Amino acid sequence: MAETPDRTPSSLRVIGNDRTMDRAAARNAKIERLNDLHAGNMNAIETKYGGRIADAQDTLDTINAKWDTIQAEVDRQPRYARSFFYWPFMLALMLFEIPVNRLSFELFFRESPTVSLGVAFLVGVILVTLAHRLGLVLCRFGYHVKRSGWAGQLLQVVLITAIILSLIYGVSVLRQGYLDFETQPQASFSDMLAGTGAAQMAGDMFKAGLGISGWIFFAINLGIVAVGLTAAYFSHDPHPDFQSADIQRKKAEKKLAHIKGHRADAESVEQRRHANQINRASA
Repeated sequence: MAETPDRTPSSLRVIGNDRTMDRAAARNAKIERLNDLHAGNMNAIETKYGGRIADAQDTLDTINAKWDTIQAEVDRQPRYARSFFYWPFMLALMLFEIPVNRLSFELFFRESPTVSLGVAFLVGVILVTLAHRLGLVLCRFGYHVKRSGWAGQLLQVVLITAIILSLIYGVSVLRQGYLDFETQPQASFSDMLAGTGAAQMAGDMFKAGLGISGWIFFAINLGIVAVGLTAAYFSHDPHPDFQSADIQRKKAEKKLAHIKGHRADAESVEQRRHANQINRASA
């Protein structure tokens, strides 16, 4: 019977060391695979967001170049009001014109109050829009005068002002006619139309001109237009391109930051996932 060789302590240590080395090698190989996977995932994130970030950065650089050119020309920062303040305010002025002007058309649309309200709102829209346009022209008057002369800008101011005053005057005459009719209950509206007709009656109102009540109403409407004009004047930048360039610049900056934020979030998720797997593989 053959004798079984005794295993010395040194041979046991060699076998144990081999197993430890095998486990370490397997662990290192697994960590290397995890690192390769992590590198691939990071590259995928860069591929997904890198092009979008580059495009957004190019857009921002182009807008910044335009902004810098205008800023160097005017030597100041842009001045304007945010659109979500300005336009709701102008809309409020339009709506405020409805109760002010409704009675001006009540005389001719007594049977259709909805129509009189609609016409009153339309007049408000026209007046406030003209106030916006006139305020804008006055705000940028100096800029355009330097480039195209006085004639065109002065013509715009005179023309828009004439339209505003004529419209307010006409509405005031109609409002005064309504008040005069209300103070003479013995003459019905149908009798007035049968005797003179709507067109002739309106013509008679304009021929009569404005009295005290008419001029008061004229001043009220003119005050509303003046408020809208003032708001338009101070809510826009005197340079016609500076405001839009500044708005575009802020939007481009926000878009770039938004994309970078998404990339940073994706990278953070991948970093945490990779760290968890490395910790588990190293345990």
